[in-house]
Amino acid sequence: MTMQRVMNKMKINVPSIPCGTSLVAVVDLFVKHQINAVPVVDLTNEVIGFVSESDCLQALISGSYHCDKPAIVNDVMSKNVVSVSPQDSIIDIAIRMTKDNLSVYPVVEGRQLVGIIRRGDILQVLAENNNQCSQVS
Repeated sequence: MTMQRVMNKMKINVPSIPCGTSLVAVVDLFVKHQINAVPVVDLTNEVIGFVSESDCLQALISGSYHCDKPAIVNDVMSKNVVSVSPQDSIIDIAIRMTKDNLSVYPVVEGRQLVGIIRRGDILQVLAENNNQCSQVS
């Protein structure tokens, strides 16, 4: 297998959100961009959190049922962000994904968000390499 790097397969120009964003707006972003998680960034584009569909689910259930005040991303985001570097190998990230049970990682360089890498991106590389291996045999 050729050594593939995250930088070759990551999605760039990805949506991110600032603190204070309503969960309804976050869900709209998930739908619009067909993603299931999004980085939360500060004014300098530094990743300070990460929010997924499952993070939003409980808060939106409670808000819908009890008509609570609308939740914002700060209420549910994960502050211990697990990120990867553009230089990381796809194989290493694939192994991490199986251990971390995550489907999306923010790609960070020098504390700044530069993209995301999704499970589907990783699977695509692995499938392509698998095809190359079977053609060699």
